[in-house]
Amino acid sequence: MYRERIESLRLTGSGDTKEGAFNKIFGQIKHVVARQTSDLVVRIEPVRIEIVSATESMYKERLFGLFFPRTRTRYDITVDIQVRLGVVDVASIPFQTQTEQTARLGQVASQR
Repeated sequence: MYRERIESLRLTGSGDTKEGAFNKIFGQIKHVVARQTSDLVVRIEPVRIEIVSATESMYKERLFGLFFPRTRTRYDITVDIQVRLGVVDVASIPFQTQTEQTARLGQVASQR
């Protein structure tokens, strides 16, 4: 019923800071894993992270194209992450079937 498995994911994140780019990546893990598996995910643990590419882009930004120039920086990171998943196989749980009959209109009227 409960088992662990390791999956590999390739994720991309971008942000104004290095930490912000990594936070975007770690925020995606739960959603990507939930889309890929039909089991109930109980635990997600990153095991290994490998940087595929990391770029730093710098550009000048001006107000109305003329005033107050400032340099902005954007970080784009692509990583391969191995995660250890603790999953519960919902399909293997033996559910017992119970059926209940609803009261008929005549039975409801006679109870009052």
